Amino acid sequence: MLKPGLLVSATVHSLTDKGDGIATVEGRPLYIEGALPGEQVEVSLSLVKPNFCQGTLVRVLQASAARRDDFCAYTRCGGCQLRVMNNEAQLELKRQLLLDALQAKGLACPVADTLGMSQPFHYRNKAQYAVQAGPSIGFYAKHSHQLVEVDECGVQAPETTEVVQRVRSWMRRCGVSAYNESSHKGCIRHIMVRNGVNSGELMVVLVTADEPSQQALTQLVSELESVKGLASLMLNINTAPGNRVLGDESRLLWGKELIVDSLAGLQFAISPLSFYQINPLQTEVLYQEAMRLARPQPHEVAFDLYCGIGTISLFMARHARKVYGIEIVPEAVVDARANARLNGMANVEFYQGSAEQLVPELYEQGISADLVVVDPPRKGCDAALLATLAEMKPGRLVYVSCNPKSMARDLAWLTQQGFTLEQATPVDMFPHTMHVEAVALLTCK
Repeated sequence: MLKPGLLVSATVHSLTDKGDGIATVEGRPLYIEGALPGEQVEVSLSLVKPNFCQGTLVRVLQASAARRDDFCAYTRCGGCQLRVMNNEAQLELKRQLLLDALQAKGLACPVADTLGMSQPFHYRNKAQYAVQAGPSIGFYAKHSHQLVEVDECGVQAPETTEVVQRVRSWMRRCGVSAYNESSHKGCIRHIMVRNGVNSGELMVVLVTADEPSQQALTQLVSELESVKGLASLMLNINTAPGNRVLGDESRLLWGKELIVDSLAGLQFAISPLSFYQINPLQTEVLYQEAMRLARPQPHEVAFDLYCGIGTISLFMARHARKVYGIEIVPEAVVDARANARLNGMANVEFYQGSAEQLVPELYEQGISADLVVVDPPRKGCDAALLATLAEMKPGRLVYVSCNPKSMARDLAWLTQQGFTLEQATPVDMFPHTMHVEAVALLTCK
């Protein structure tokens, strides 16, 4: 009889979308964090339900050839699910995840090898640390708000370690409290660090529920201003309960309100609220692949839908006659327009609103596209937008996605409307996680 605490041996056959190993015990799926496909493992059952079980990995009886030593000491952190899988196996897994998503929708096309990093560490240009009493500073454990205090992270930029240490020291020295999620009292909620990898500029955003005293803020500036590369120190006020990290109000404490980073020769201004891809090295790889598939021409009009701060728009504007970018977040549109000015590009125009509303309106006004790039959120494209694209029939449609399943759903619908799926490429934007970025090309004649 299965019960918590029982030791069982099992063979892992696959992974969940969260990276946990899946085995079968007495006809029930058994989920095991840290186990890899093909491994024989000994597991201590921690949860037994009629339809599934969960277990804790005790030891690996027969290891997968893909297994490697864990590079992280903070095993309770929920960030990197594939830490014990070597890089080559991760890249093949992500290609297979894309293939599986396409095949599940009856789609077939050439799928390239995953475009990965040669050194997949310290790649993140944005870190969000939670702060709790102590002060303890780190990341939340998997499926919880239990803080795992982290001194150094293998995927964050090294500069963040020094910032966190100095903020912790400042809080203790000045008696600045941490925010309490239960009582909604206290001060410091989060520390956000944004790093311009190519520019070397650093932005630190201190998120507070209650503003520290002016004396404490003056000492904070003194504590941080000597950090190498620091260009901006911002205070963000967030008094709302819940999980949202940033509030609507930001105030400059030191330096400048924006930092600048570059991608493939283009300059991008970044604010605390800007959406900017987390991995700039792989962002260049992703966008270059998107441009290889898109092939914008000097006589063409292009749409960039869900354009964010205009990164893909500006990539296309270097080659196309005219680019229209559409984004629903007002702050992102302000950033996109500023980025167009920063790069001296007058052939790109940005609209604020939903793509499903604005694209039909533009089409009714006689504005259509030869080339369309969509980069939607995880849920994929809205049905009204897809219907307009099917009516417009651009010659090339490049679909960039952070969710292969929703992308495959949309691609399948478009192929039923006369588009042809030509090829797809997975890109490893987030090494050591189950996340897969993908770019696909559709054509229409």
